[in-house]
Amino acid sequence: MRYLFLFMLCFVSFNVNATSDQYTIRTEFSFCKYKDGKGQNDVAKYEKEYEKFLSKNGLKYSKAVLTPIIAGETDYDFVLWGSWPNGVEMYKEYGAYINDYKNTQENPSICTGAYAVINTGARHLRIPREEYDKVQFVEFANCTFTKDASFQELLKISAEHESLVEEFGYGGYGVHYLRPYRGFDDDFPYDMIRMAHWYNRDKRAENVQKGSAMRQFIQGKGIPDKYAKHIESCGNRKVFGMEQLYAVLD
Repeated sequence: MRYLFLFMLCFVSFNVNATSDQYTIRTEFSFCKYKDGKGQNDVAKYEKEYEKFLSKNGLKYSKAVLTPIIAGETDYDFVLWGSWPNGVEMYKEYGAYINDYKNTQENPSICTGAYAVINTGARHLRIPREEYDKVQFVEFANCTFTKDASFQELLKISAEHESLVEEFGYGGYGVHYLRPYRGFDDDFPYDMIRMAHWYNRDKRAENVQKGSAMRQFIQGKGIPDKYAKHIESCGNRKVFGMEQLYAVLD
């Protein structure tokens, strides 16, 4: 599993309330370009038509748009990002889409590739929802595991990390671990994509301001050494802006 992954929530589009909950959902994404004369507002209008179909048919799905901010040179304009609360809802929604959904409007974009990941929320230090930015910073890094890596142990370390960050006095962000599920080549060069997201711009800036002191604090608790037993490397960091279009969960 080793190939240059250009990319990924998220606020993940799902509202999980408990600070220390770790949860797993399914997420899909595609890389898209606007057609001539079209833009993000056109895409949002087109995609939101599907929200009505979801509600009418009792399907659970959310959709967001990710726009490259600091992502190097790209051959796409945006990423469409969709999530289901679990694998059951994933295939129920997919089945309804390919069999029953009809949209007569012209698609304002052309998308290529369709990939799905197992999306695990590893740690979250949340703030009140009314303080969320409409468009949130999201950073992705491609990671490889060590030979003796244990994903369950990695989640335990993440929970410990969360408690220490809270003790330090910082919050307003979350970390997800994305593992390839469907659509990836067998020679995909990474084992996991780490996604960090900040609920608003002030918390992202505070992360930079407190970063050095927080790293020293975490290092003193031995957290980096614990991670190193399971994660060999993480790199190729890219920053996106993520905006939720809709979330149908009931």
